[in-house]
Amino acid sequence: MPQPSPEFDFSEIVQNTKDVVIVTKADLIDPPGPEIIYVNQAFTEMTGYSAEEVIGKTPRILQASDTEEKEKLAIRKALEKKEAVRVTLRNYTKLGKEYWIDLSILPLRDKKGDVTHFASIQRDITEQKNLERKLQVLCRTDPLTTAANRRAFNEILSQEFSRFKRSQKEYALIMIDIDHFKSVNDKYGHAVGDQVLIEVTERCKDNLRYHDIVARLGGEEFCVLLPYTTAMHAEGIAERLRGKIESMPIISEGSRIKVTISVGISLVCSDDSDGHDAMQRADQKLLEAKQNGRNQVCA
Repeated sequence: MPQPSPEFDFSEIVQNTKDVVIVTKADLIDPPGPEIIYVNQAFTEMTGYSAEEVIGKTPRILQASDTEEKEKLAIRKALEKKEAVRVTLRNYTKLGKEYWIDLSILPLRDKKGDVTHFASIQRDITEQKNLERKLQVLCRTDPLTTAANRRAFNEILSQEFSRFKRSQKEYALIMIDIDHFKSVNDKYGHAVGDQVLIEVTERCKDNLRYHDIVARLGGEEFCVLLPYTTAMHAEGIAERLRGKIESMPIISEGSRIKVTISVGISLVCSDDSDGHDAMQRADQKLLEAKQNGRNQVCA
């Protein structure tokens, strides 16, 4: 039974939908890429490009060098096979602003059944992506100090140990413990204790190289990963950190609090079974520094 003719215009629906719609020819996949023959109003609102600016061009003008290669490859394979595909993709507006889309590409067929065009339907998921990024940061960051947390540090340490096994370029670990931290909490309160933890973290970051990693492992204990670092260089860095923290009293709620740290150092070695072996040696050296009177570096 034939279907009744609709009393509305489908093109008007497509033009006014909130999702971006792009239609391209299907006969050109290699660079410069599929040719755009139609975009709706949502496309202009999202990208800043007018229809006149993009008709005859390719959707690849929205991509950049950091647009995900895996997703671009999935799109290319689907276009070659003339199949539908759905990916999450990073694009850029006319003004260079990053945005993320949930992208579905559908083949359009003529009366003979041949694929002549592709319809690309894009939904803006930038807010969702930004939230995911924030959650990822929270999962990997100590919320008080913004240093890496133990979970993130374990992952980084595992990667660094694998790199060492491949390259034999050593790295050092510095274990740090704030001396008499419980006394600070007892005397000044936990709010001041929190400020001490924050300040110690910041002073570590200020006196380290950009690729060094500071992690708060828990309580008043920190660990610093120093890639491509010799024993002598690690001792110099550790002593600088100790001196900087000792020489700069932390001022919180009107109180000048003198803070010192005890430090233990260890280098990775070829006999280690994993990254935690060096960490345990650094921890032992830290204990030695505390037993010897604190406010010192042991290596």
